[in-house]
Amino acid sequence: MGFLVYLLPFLFLAGVTFMTYVSKLNLKSYKAILFLGLLPAALIAILSGDSGTDKSSYYIWISNTFEGDIDKIAYEPGFKYLTYWLSLIYPSEYFIIPVVGLITTIFLWLAFSDSKWRLIVFTFLLFPFFYFDMTMNGLRYGLSFAISAYAAKLILEDKVKSFFFFGLLAVSMQYSSIIIIAMIYFSRINFKKIHTVLLIVVVYVLFNVLDLSYFDNKVDMYKDLTKPSGISGITPLILFTLIFGLNWFLNKKINKIFFIIFGLQIASFILSLSSYSGLRFQSLFIFTLLIYIAFFQEIKEFKKRYLIYFILIGFMSFSLKIRNFMNEEKEVTTPFLPYEFYWER
Repeated sequence: MGFLVYLLPFLFLAGVTFMTYVSKLNLKSYKAILFLGLLPAALIAILSGDSGTDKSSYYIWISNTFEGDIDKIAYEPGFKYLTYWLSLIYPSEYFIIPVVGLITTIFLWLAFSDSKWRLIVFTFLLFPFFYFDMTMNGLRYGLSFAISAYAAKLILEDKVKSFFFFGLLAVSMQYSSIIIIAMIYFSRINFKKIHTVLLIVVVYVLFNVLDLSYFDNKVDMYKDLTKPSGISGITPLILFTLIFGLNWFLNKKINKIFFIIFGLQIASFILSLSSYSGLRFQSLFIFTLLIYIAFFQEIKEFKKRYLIYFILIGFMSFSLKIRNFMNEEKEVTTPFLPYEFYWER
């Protein structure tokens, strides 16, 4: 199946969100609205067969988790044991991968369904660029980032203990989310000496508990890859700049943390000129920006005509992602396009 299998669910979600915003609905929660709007896309992700660039690699990694020596699996312990526990229900990578996609979807649904503002940010800024990639390709970062977004919601509600629990859970799924969790926490508190002690303790615990052989494997992997093309990082940089600029335009005055994230995005772009790791960090800081826009600010007077800016960025972002799907390397064994359902495998 062609790209319409991804486009139609996006159009449906966009339509549901648009109608919700222009209506006079004023609900305490928009969980039912987002559930309805996200359902077609979730079905596409969960029912997919051999579609998703890295899915073929996950077939091998996950099957090794329950068929081989689990101690030799070289990715994050949280994801490793999650997939192992799921294998106790049904020991098949073809079962476990869709369930991981479902869990990721549930965390995104819980995080972004509390207000119309978060619904708009999710639909037009996060979904087009991230959703199918998070649930069908980069499963570890997808689940980790989704949990991080939910943790952001919790700290906003002053549920600090729950924030730390889900923050650590997110980091255990993929280590890079520690950047998101740390930025959220230290930007939300008045930094005192006790927080320095806490930071030292957390770093010590992480370096003693986490499997640091993972980082050695990452270094070896990036070393063996050819350098990305000089323009690979342009797309995420343009997308970040447009979202950042729109947010600045709507708010007039924004917190300095946004400029810090912007600086980190620029540094990641420079890194992307010589290493694929830079591209990963670019995506991370786009997601971090979206978390701050969704949870730690809200436009006081969001006029209906502003929605067109979000719609334009959403469709541009979706077009860029589809272009990436179409330009996948020919040797990829589980490409996004053509799409196939699991029964077509």
